[in-house]
Amino acid sequence: MNTDVWAVDGSFFGQRISGIQRYSIELLSALDALVPPGRVEIVTPPGVRAPVYQNIQTVTFGTRRGLAWQQLDYPAYLQQRGARGLATCNVIPLFGFRGVAVVHDVCYRARPDFYTAPRDLASALWHRLQYRRIAAVADAIVTVSQFSKSEITRYYGVAPQRIFVVYNAWQQMQRIAADERIFAKVPQLRRGEYYFSMANLLKNKNFPWVLRAAKAKPDAVFAIAGGGSLQGEAKRLGLAGLPNVVYLGYVSDGEAKALMHHCKAFLFPTLYEGFGIPPLEAVACGAPRIYVSDTPCMREVYGGCAGYIDLETNPGNVDDVTPPQRDAGELLARYSWQASAQALWQVLEQV
Repeated sequence: MNTDVWAVDGSFFGQRISGIQRYSIELLSALDALVPPGRVEIVTPPGVRAPVYQNIQTVTFGTRRGLAWQQLDYPAYLQQRGARGLATCNVIPLFGFRGVAVVHDVCYRARPDFYTAPRDLASALWHRLQYRRIAAVADAIVTVSQFSKSEITRYYGVAPQRIFVVYNAWQQMQRIAADERIFAKVPQLRRGEYYFSMANLLKNKNFPWVLRAAKAKPDAVFAIAGGGSLQGEAKRLGLAGLPNVVYLGYVSDGEAKALMHHCKAFLFPTLYEGFGIPPLEAVACGAPRIYVSDTPCMREVYGGCAGYIDLETNPGNVDDVTPPQRDAGELLARYSWQASAQALWQVLEQV
Protein backbone atom coordinates (compact mmCIF):
# COMPACT_ATOMS: atom_id res chain seq x y z
CA MET A 1 0.00 0.00 0.00
CA ASN A 2 1.22 3.50 -0.87
CA THR A 3 0.69 4.90 2.59
CA ASP A 4 2.21 8.25 1.59
CA VAL A 5 -0.82 9.10 -0.58
CA TRP A 6 -4.22 10.18 0.75
CA ALA A 7 -7.10 9.92 -1.70
CA VAL A 8 -10.07 12.09 -0.71
CA ASP A 9 -13.65 11.14 -1.59
CA GLY A 10 -14.52 14.23 -3.64
CA SER A 11 -18.10 13.28 -4.51
CA PHE A 12 -19.34 16.07 -2.22
CA PHE A 13 -18.32 18.61 -4.87
CA GLY A 14 -21.40 17.44 -6.78
CA GLN A 15 -23.75 17.86 -3.80
CA ARG A 16 -25.81 20.77 -2.57
CA ILE A 17 -23.67 22.76 -0.15
CA SER A 18 -24.63 22.50 3.49
CA GLY A 19 -22.40 22.78 6.55
CA ILE A 20 -20.78 19.39 5.96
CA GLN A 21 -19.82 20.17 2.37
CA ARG A 22 -18.65 23.65 3.37
CA TYR A 23 -16.36 22.14 6.00
CA SER A 24 -14.87 19.81 3.40
CA ILE A 25 -14.36 22.53 0.80
CA GLU A 26 -12.72 25.03 3.14
CA LEU A 27 -10.57 22.46 4.92
CA LEU A 28 -9.15 21.09 1.67
CA SER A 29 -8.49 24.57 0.36
CA ALA A 30 -6.46 25.40 3.47
CA LEU A 31 -4.79 21.98 3.42
CA ASP A 32 -3.51 22.64 -0.10
CA ALA A 33 -1.15 25.29 1.26
CA LEU A 34 0.38 22.83 3.73
CA VAL A 35 0.88 19.52 1.95
CA PRO A 36 3.81 18.57 -0.28
CA PRO A 37 2.89 17.86 -3.90
CA GLY A 38 1.84 14.28 -4.55
CA ARG A 39 0.68 13.50 -1.02
CA VAL A 40 -3.05 14.28 -1.35
CA GLU A 41 -5.43 13.56 -4.22
CA ILE A 42 -9.12 14.35 -4.63
CA VAL A 43 -11.01 11.64 -6.51
CA THR A 44 -14.32 12.60 -8.15
CA PRO A 45 -17.00 10.83 -10.19
CA PRO A 46 -17.34 11.69 -13.88
CA GLY A 47 -19.02 15.04 -14.39
CA VAL A 48 -18.14 16.37 -10.92
CA ARG A 49 -15.60 19.16 -10.92
CA ALA A 50 -13.24 19.93 -8.07
CA PRO A 51 -11.29 23.20 -7.79
CA VAL A 52 -7.79 23.49 -9.22
CA TYR A 53 -5.23 23.32 -6.42
CA GLN A 54 -1.54 24.06 -6.23
CA ASN A 55 -0.37 20.94 -4.40
CA ILE A 56 -3.42 18.68 -4.32
CA GLN A 57 -4.06 16.70 -7.47
CA THR A 58 -7.61 16.07 -8.72
CA VAL A 59 -8.50 12.78 -10.43
CA THR A 60 -11.68 11.69 -12.19
CA PHE A 61 -12.27 7.97 -11.84
CA GLY A 62 -14.95 5.39 -12.52
CA THR A 63 -18.20 5.33 -14.44
CA ARG A 64 -20.89 5.59 -11.75
CA ARG A 65 -22.42 8.52 -9.93
CA GLY A 66 -23.78 9.21 -6.44
CA LEU A 67 -23.92 6.47 -3.84
CA ALA A 68 -22.93 3.75 -6.34
CA TRP A 69 -19.71 5.63 -7.13
CA GLN A 70 -18.97 6.15 -3.47
CA GLN A 71 -19.51 2.50 -2.56
CA LEU A 72 -17.94 0.85 -5.64
CA ASP A 73 -15.72 3.11 -7.74
CA TYR A 74 -14.05 5.02 -4.92
CA PRO A 75 -12.83 1.92 -3.04
CA ALA A 76 -11.72 0.47 -6.38
CA TYR A 77 -9.54 3.54 -6.85
CA LEU A 78 -8.09 3.17 -3.36
CA GLN A 79 -7.15 -0.40 -4.13
CA GLN A 80 -5.75 0.41 -7.58
CA ARG A 81 -3.77 3.39 -6.30
CA GLY A 82 -2.70 1.69 -3.09
CA ALA A 83 -3.72 4.79 -1.17
CA ARG A 84 -5.45 5.48 2.12
CA GLY A 85 -8.83 7.14 2.01
CA LEU A 86 -10.00 10.40 3.53
CA ALA A 87 -13.80 10.68 3.73
CA THR A 88 -15.01 14.04 5.09
CA CYS A 89 -18.81 13.75 4.95
CA ASN A 90 -19.90 11.03 7.43
CA VAL A 91 -19.90 8.24 4.83
CA ILE A 92 -17.30 5.66 3.79
CA PRO A 93 -17.43 2.64 1.47
CA LEU A 94 -18.77 -0.25 3.50
CA PHE A 95 -15.99 -2.43 2.08
CA GLY A 96 -12.51 -1.67 0.83
CA PHE A 97 -11.85 1.44 2.94
CA ARG A 98 -8.80 2.07 5.05
CA GLY A 99 -7.99 5.55 6.25
CA VAL A 100 -9.53 8.49 8.11
CA ALA A 101 -13.23 9.40 8.26
CA VAL A 102 -14.87 12.60 9.48
CA VAL A 103 -18.01 12.13 11.58
CA HIS A 104 -19.60 15.53 12.15
CA ASP A 105 -22.11 14.32 14.72
CA VAL A 106 -24.10 11.24 15.68
CA CYS A 107 -27.50 12.90 15.91
CA TYR A 108 -29.13 9.99 14.09
CA ARG A 109 -28.06 7.75 16.96
CA ALA A 110 -28.36 10.15 19.87
CA ARG A 111 -31.80 11.54 18.97
CA PRO A 112 -33.82 8.88 17.13
CA ASP A 113 -36.98 10.77 18.14
CA PHE A 114 -36.10 13.37 15.48
CA TYR A 115 -36.52 10.83 12.67
CA THR A 116 -40.02 9.42 12.40
CA ALA A 117 -41.09 9.94 8.77
CA PRO A 118 -40.30 7.00 6.45
CA ARG A 119 -37.62 8.88 4.51
CA ASP A 120 -36.02 10.14 7.73
CA LEU A 121 -36.05 6.64 9.21
CA ALA A 122 -34.28 5.26 6.15
CA SER A 123 -31.64 8.00 6.38
CA ALA A 124 -31.18 7.32 10.09
CA LEU A 125 -30.69 3.59 9.48
CA TRP A 126 -28.13 4.25 6.75
CA HIS A 127 -26.13 6.71 8.83
CA ARG A 128 -26.17 4.54 11.92
CA LEU A 129 -24.81 1.71 9.80
CA GLN A 130 -22.13 4.09 8.60
CA TYR A 131 -21.21 5.16 12.13
CA ARG A 132 -20.80 1.54 13.17
CA ARG A 133 -18.68 0.74 10.14
CA ILE A 134 -16.48 3.81 10.62
CA ALA A 135 -16.00 2.89 14.27
CA ALA A 136 -14.94 -0.60 13.22
CA VAL A 137 -12.57 0.05 10.30
CA ALA A 138 -11.27 3.64 10.25
CA ASP A 139 -7.65 4.11 11.26
CA ALA A 140 -8.73 7.34 12.93
CA ILE A 141 -11.89 9.42 13.25
CA VAL A 142 -11.99 13.19 12.96
CA THR A 143 -14.88 15.15 14.43
CA VAL A 144 -15.72 18.81 14.94
CA SER A 145 -15.94 19.27 18.73
CA GLN A 146 -15.01 17.67 22.00
CA PHE A 147 -18.73 17.18 22.57
CA SER A 148 -19.07 15.17 19.36
CA LYS A 149 -15.97 13.19 20.29
CA SER A 150 -17.56 12.24 23.62
CA GLU A 151 -20.76 11.20 21.83
CA ILE A 152 -18.88 8.92 19.42
CA THR A 153 -17.17 7.28 22.37
CA ARG A 154 -20.44 7.02 24.28
CA TYR A 155 -22.52 5.43 21.56
CA TYR A 156 -19.93 3.47 19.57
CA GLY A 157 -17.27 2.62 22.12
CA VAL A 158 -14.43 4.17 20.13
CA ALA A 159 -11.33 4.78 22.25
CA PRO A 160 -10.77 8.52 22.71
CA GLN A 161 -7.22 8.27 21.39
CA ARG A 162 -8.63 7.25 17.99
CA ILE A 163 -10.72 10.43 17.73
CA PHE A 164 -9.30 13.85 16.84
CA VAL A 165 -11.04 17.22 16.95
CA VAL A 166 -10.72 19.54 13.95
CA TYR A 167 -12.98 22.56 14.37
CA ASN A 168 -15.06 24.50 11.87
CA ALA A 169 -14.13 28.10 11.06
CA TRP A 170 -15.54 31.25 9.49
CA GLN A 171 -13.12 32.82 6.99
CA GLN A 172 -15.30 31.86 4.02
CA MET A 173 -17.59 34.74 5.02
CA GLN A 174 -14.85 37.22 4.13
CA ARG A 175 -15.24 36.36 0.45
CA ILE A 176 -18.92 37.29 0.43
CA ALA A 177 -20.06 40.84 -0.35
CA ALA A 178 -23.07 41.94 1.70
CA ASP A 179 -26.14 42.59 -0.45
CA GLU A 180 -27.91 45.51 1.20
CA ARG A 181 -30.68 45.48 -1.41
CA ILE A 182 -32.55 43.02 0.78
CA PHE A 183 -33.76 45.94 2.89
CA ALA A 184 -35.35 47.61 -0.13
CA LYS A 185 -36.99 44.31 -1.06
CA VAL A 186 -38.31 43.80 2.48
CA PRO A 187 -39.11 47.28 3.88
CA GLN A 188 -40.55 45.74 7.06
CA LEU A 189 -36.97 45.07 8.15
CA ARG A 190 -35.23 48.05 9.69
CA ARG A 191 -31.53 47.83 10.33
CA GLY A 192 -30.74 46.95 13.92
CA GLU A 193 -34.36 46.34 14.88
CA TYR A 194 -35.09 42.69 14.02
CA TYR A 195 -34.14 39.24 15.25
CA PHE A 196 -32.78 36.94 12.55
CA SER A 197 -32.68 33.18 12.21
CA MET A 198 -32.02 30.68 9.43
CA ALA A 199 -34.49 27.82 9.65
CA ASN A 200 -35.47 24.53 8.15
CA LEU A 201 -37.79 21.70 9.13
CA LEU A 202 -35.13 19.47 10.69
CA LYS A 203 -36.28 18.87 14.24
CA ASN A 204 -32.91 19.57 15.79
CA LYS A 205 -33.00 23.14 14.45
CA ASN A 206 -36.00 23.89 16.70
CA PHE A 207 -37.84 26.27 14.36
CA PRO A 208 -40.93 26.32 16.64
CA TRP A 209 -38.95 28.12 19.36
CA VAL A 210 -38.49 31.15 17.10
CA LEU A 211 -42.21 31.28 16.35
CA ARG A 212 -43.09 31.10 20.04
CA ALA A 213 -40.57 33.84 20.75
CA ALA A 214 -42.21 36.01 18.09
CA LYS A 215 -45.64 35.40 19.59
CA ALA A 216 -44.34 36.33 23.05
CA LYS A 217 -42.82 39.59 21.78
CA PRO A 218 -45.30 41.10 19.31
CA ASP A 219 -43.56 44.49 19.32
CA ALA A 220 -40.39 43.01 17.73
CA VAL A 221 -39.81 41.78 14.18
CA PHE A 222 -38.50 38.26 13.58
CA ALA A 223 -36.96 37.60 10.16
CA ILE A 224 -36.71 33.92 9.18
CA ALA A 225 -34.72 32.75 6.16
CA GLY A 226 -35.01 29.26 4.76
CA GLY A 227 -36.79 27.10 2.25
CA GLY A 228 -39.24 24.30 2.61
CA SER A 229 -42.72 24.69 3.98
CA LEU A 230 -41.90 26.81 7.02
CA GLN A 231 -45.23 28.60 6.82
CA GLY A 232 -46.98 25.26 6.51
CA GLU A 233 -45.22 24.06 9.65
CA ALA A 234 -46.24 27.27 11.41
CA LYS A 235 -49.85 26.55 10.51
CA ARG A 236 -49.56 23.01 11.81
CA LEU A 237 -48.24 24.40 15.09
CA GLY A 238 -51.07 26.91 15.37
CA LEU A 239 -48.61 29.80 14.93
CA ALA A 240 -49.46 30.94 11.41
CA GLY A 241 -50.17 34.54 10.54
CA LEU A 242 -48.05 36.20 13.22
CA PRO A 243 -47.81 39.79 11.93
CA ASN A 244 -44.29 40.33 13.26
CA VAL A 245 -42.79 37.30 11.47
CA VAL A 246 -41.23 37.89 8.06
CA TYR A 247 -40.62 34.73 5.99
CA LEU A 248 -37.77 35.50 3.60
CA GLY A 249 -37.54 32.16 1.81
CA TYR A 250 -34.15 31.28 0.41
CA VAL A 251 -31.73 34.18 0.58
CA SER A 252 -28.42 34.58 -1.22
CA ASP A 253 -25.14 34.47 0.66
CA GLY A 254 -24.83 38.22 0.21
CA GLU A 255 -28.31 38.84 1.55
CA ALA A 256 -27.65 36.55 4.51
CA LYS A 257 -24.49 38.49 5.31
CA ALA A 258 -26.35 41.80 5.27
CA LEU A 259 -29.15 40.36 7.42
CA MET A 260 -26.64 39.01 9.94
CA HIS A 261 -24.73 42.26 10.07
CA HIS A 262 -27.76 44.44 10.79
CA CYS A 263 -29.82 42.17 13.05
CA LYS A 264 -30.49 42.90 16.69
CA ALA A 265 -29.48 39.32 17.52
CA PHE A 266 -28.98 36.07 15.64
CA LEU A 267 -31.10 33.21 17.04
CA PHE A 268 -29.93 29.58 17.10
CA PRO A 269 -32.12 27.54 19.48
CA THR A 270 -30.76 24.18 18.32
CA LEU A 271 -31.55 20.95 20.13
CA TYR A 272 -28.49 19.02 18.93
CA GLU A 273 -25.33 19.90 16.98
CA GLY A 274 -21.84 18.59 16.44
CA PHE A 275 -20.54 22.15 16.17
CA GLY A 276 -23.23 24.59 15.05
CA ILE A 277 -21.53 26.97 12.62
CA PRO A 278 -24.28 29.54 11.75
CA PRO A 279 -23.78 31.70 14.89
CA LEU A 280 -20.03 31.81 14.21
CA GLU A 281 -20.74 32.91 10.65
CA ALA A 282 -23.15 35.51 11.99
CA VAL A 283 -20.44 36.97 14.24
CA ALA A 284 -18.04 36.99 11.29
CA CYS A 285 -20.63 39.04 9.38
CA GLY A 286 -20.95 41.57 12.20
CA ALA A 287 -23.94 40.35 14.23
CA PRO A 288 -23.77 42.28 17.52
CA ARG A 289 -24.93 39.30 19.57
CA ILE A 290 -25.86 35.66 19.20
CA TYR A 291 -28.39 33.69 21.24
CA VAL A 292 -27.83 29.92 21.27
CA SER A 293 -29.26 26.99 23.18
CA ASP A 294 -27.69 26.13 26.52
CA THR A 295 -26.21 22.74 25.60
CA PRO A 296 -22.73 21.27 26.20
CA CYS A 297 -21.80 21.66 22.53
CA MET A 298 -22.81 25.32 22.35
CA ARG A 299 -21.00 26.07 25.63
CA GLU A 300 -17.85 24.47 24.25
CA VAL A 301 -17.92 26.32 20.94
CA TYR A 302 -19.18 29.74 22.03
CA GLY A 303 -18.17 30.07 25.67
CA GLY A 304 -18.96 33.44 27.20
CA CYS A 305 -19.42 35.11 23.80
CA ALA A 306 -23.06 34.02 23.39
CA GLY A 307 -26.34 34.54 25.15
CA TYR A 308 -27.84 31.22 26.28
CA ILE A 309 -31.38 29.91 25.96
CA ASP A 310 -32.35 27.43 28.67
CA LEU A 311 -34.71 25.34 26.60
CA GLU A 312 -36.10 23.55 29.67
CA THR A 313 -37.35 26.76 31.25
CA ASN A 314 -37.63 29.05 28.23
CA PRO A 315 -40.21 27.81 25.71
CA GLY A 316 -39.83 30.92 23.57
CA ASN A 317 -38.78 34.30 24.97
CA VAL A 318 -35.84 36.38 23.75
CA ASP A 319 -36.09 38.56 26.86
CA ASP A 320 -35.31 35.55 29.06
CA VAL A 321 -31.90 34.74 27.61
CA THR A 322 -28.76 34.69 29.75
CA PRO A 323 -26.76 37.64 28.37
CA PRO A 324 -23.28 37.22 26.85
CA GLN A 325 -20.40 37.76 29.25
CA ARG A 326 -17.80 38.62 26.60
CA ASP A 327 -17.61 40.38 23.26
CA ALA A 328 -18.78 38.04 20.51
CA GLY A 329 -15.90 39.23 18.35
CA GLU A 330 -13.48 37.32 20.56
CA LEU A 331 -14.81 34.15 18.94
CA LEU A 332 -13.12 34.89 15.65
CA ALA A 333 -9.64 34.50 17.11
CA ARG A 334 -10.42 30.93 18.24
CA TYR A 335 -11.14 29.37 14.88
CA SER A 336 -9.44 29.41 11.49
CA TRP A 337 -9.34 27.04 8.54
CA GLN A 338 -5.55 27.31 8.53
CA ALA A 339 -5.33 26.03 12.10
CA SER A 340 -7.88 23.31 11.35
CA ALA A 341 -5.98 22.21 8.25
CA GLN A 342 -2.79 22.00 10.29
CA ALA A 343 -4.59 19.84 12.86
CA LEU A 344 -5.93 17.56 10.11
CA TRP A 345 -2.52 17.19 8.49
CA GLN A 346 -1.03 16.22 11.84
CA VAL A 347 -3.66 13.48 12.11
CA LEU A 348 -2.87 12.19 8.62
CA GLU A 349 0.85 12.23 9.25
CA GLN A 350 0.37 10.44 12.56
CA VAL A 351 -1.78 7.74 10.97
